[in-house]
Amino acid sequence: MYEPLHPVQVEGFRRMTPAQKLQMVADLYHAGIQLKTAGLRMAHPDWPRERLDREARRSLLYAGT
Repeated sequence: MYEPLHPVQVEGFRRMTPAQKLQMVADLYHAGIQLKTAGLRMAHPDWPRERLDREARRSLLYAGT
C-alpha cells in the first residue's frame, strides 16, 4: 500500500517548518479520530459520546501494534 511521494510533495514538505509539519500530523490525527468516531457511532448508536471518543482514540493508539 506504499506509494512513493511525488517530487512536488517532497519539495512541499522540505519547505515546511517543523511547526507546520507537526500541525499537519496533529490535524491528520484529529481527522482520523473523527472518522473512527463516526464509524463507531454507526455500529453502536447506543454508546454515549464519551465512550465513542475513548474507543476511537484507543483503536488508533494501538493501530500499529
